Amino acid sequence: MTGPSSEPNELFLSEQRFQAIYDSVNDGILIQDLESGATLDVNRRMGEFLGLSQQRLLTMDLADTGLGIWPYTRDVAIDWALKAIEGEPQTFDWLCPHPSGQLVWLELNLRRTPIGGVDRLLVTATNITDRKRLEMEATARLKRAEAQNAVSLALAGVGPDYGTALKLIAQHMSSSVGDLCILDLMGADGLLHTEVVCQPYIDGDPLLPSLHTLSPTAAGVLGPGSAMGAGQVAGTGGSLRLERSTPEGIRQHLPQAFHRYVDHFRVHSLLIVPMRTEGSTIGTITLAKGGSSRAYSMEDEATLQSLADRAALTITNARLYARNLEQAEELRRANQELERRVEERTAELESANARLQEMALQDGLTGLANRRRFDAVLEQEVRRAKRSGGWVALLLGDVDFFKKYNDHYGHLAGDECLKSVAKVMREVFRRADDLPARYGGEEFAVIISGSTPEQAAFSAEMLRKAVESLAIPHAASSVAEVVTLSVGYVVAQVAPEMTPAWFISRADEGLYISKANGRNRVSPAD
Repeated sequence: MTGPSSEPNELFLSEQRFQAIYDSVNDGILIQDLESGATLDVNRRMGEFLGLSQQRLLTMDLADTGLGIWPYTRDVAIDWALKAIEGEPQTFDWLCPHPSGQLVWLELNLRRTPIGGVDRLLVTATNITDRKRLEMEATARLKRAEAQNAVSLALAGVGPDYGTALKLIAQHMSSSVGDLCILDLMGADGLLHTEVVCQPYIDGDPLLPSLHTLSPTAAGVLGPGSAMGAGQVAGTGGSLRLERSTPEGIRQHLPQAFHRYVDHFRVHSLLIVPMRTEGSTIGTITLAKGGSSRAYSMEDEATLQSLADRAALTITNARLYARNLEQAEELRRANQELERRVEERTAELESANARLQEMALQDGLTGLANRRRFDAVLEQEVRRAKRSGGWVALLLGDVDFFKKYNDHYGHLAGDECLKSVAKVMREVFRRADDLPARYGGEEFAVIISGSTPEQAAFSAEMLRKAVESLAIPHAASSVAEVVTLSVGYVVAQVAPEMTPAWFISRADEGLYISKANGRNRVSPAD
């Protein structure tokens, strides 16, 4: 027989179990008040992501966690939050500083949802730092190849005037490998002289010194062996690479004339390589980057060193060009070989770009079209139907109580559930003109061109039944014992005033009706 204190004990144990689950889920969770924006609760995982205690996070709000550089600023975060509060769930990538000095990438999902009977702003965060690092490295490899191709072209056919080639090298290195590029050449006086300064930002040029002010003394580069980074590299013949340094650490290796640029863009990485030929150093190339960009890698260093050595060779040959026709002929043959390699590498780059383009239009989890492709196809179909007077149908589906499913079965099971729904969508919508897509989170969409109202309703019901027939257990659902789908749809003969946003809004109205009427059903927009 249960004693008088059994019910409080059970409640206490239930709260303990909930707190344990709340703190152990893979995603970070933060709950904010809609009116004040104050943080009401935060789980332990969110604190681990940001390197801050839960107590500290309770004194902050979501907008305080960003890097502070656009688009990771407080104003941007507030805009996302306001859209979510208005009822439109938001998903976006967010870059945050970590006390360790590293940067953390989070995928944030913002949704207005009732918690304890009161509407709150629910923020869930997935740590995607590793994924972003892989994406950045893949992009970096392509950019390195692009820079090599571009520089090869810049160096091909250079005559006695190599100044133009140096400018092109700096432009390609600053835009492709990033960000600030400084080219120094050794003068007859044995000192390094700055020949080219280039950076890709519109607001960066006012922070850079004029070339005529950068004499060796003014620049602080007094030649090989000086305290400046370029001087050290010129003296030793070896490269210098600083990863994730502080602006103070970077400033020690750059002339004072560049310190304003370093501070403004929060420069954190520095790479300096010598321009070497025939055992001697004729100059240096300096790269510096900041903000949210990745640090320079060993691959960047190898690429830059290769380009620097080729540039050094070109400069040396150009200086001798006017006096030695035989050397000019050798240079022509070398350029032919470079052009052949450029063509080969360009073909490789085009192939890699094509693969990346395909990946960029596909949802990584489900293999369906992603939001980017969905938006483009819907715009295209609406525009085409306007011209022809055709019909367009749009279905929006939402897995019922999916958050509860994730909480109950875990995120790995949730991912498998979404994959199963996606597989069913591909089976139901097989026509070449149909586009099933992942709209975001547990939301899916289907674009059906040339569909009548009856056909659209039939297709939507087929999808709903197909998902239900999967018989995926869902013990946390308030609708059924299995995973179900609520669907809203709109179908219309496209009029001139109709836009993609109109179709999305109307289909969303139908989805809202399905949810309001008990879920696991299909509803057209009113």
